[in-house]
Amino acid sequence: MDFVLLLAALAATLGIFATTRSGQALRRQIGLRDGVAGAAPHRDIDFLINACGGDRDEAARRVAAEQARVPDLTEAEHYRRAIRRVLTERGR
Repeated sequence: MDFVLLLAALAATLGIFATTRSGQALRRQIGLRDGVAGAAPHRDIDFLINACGGDRDEAARRVAAEQARVPDLTEAEHYRRAIRRVLTERGR
């Protein structure tokens, strides 16, 4: 019984930590981005990198440019704006 309570307390503590800024940053670092509020999903990141010809630096520059233009948006919105800009530049 004590073991079950210990596991429940540990799960609750980890769940609460995951909702904090530090917890979200840790989740992004270990690759659990899709569950973090406001984080860009993997499919958007991969799409932008592919749209930039596989150049991760160019993709990062484009996201940084969107962050400079509209800093109040979430990371996911910055990625989507960067993707739209790449597609617009291509003439699609």
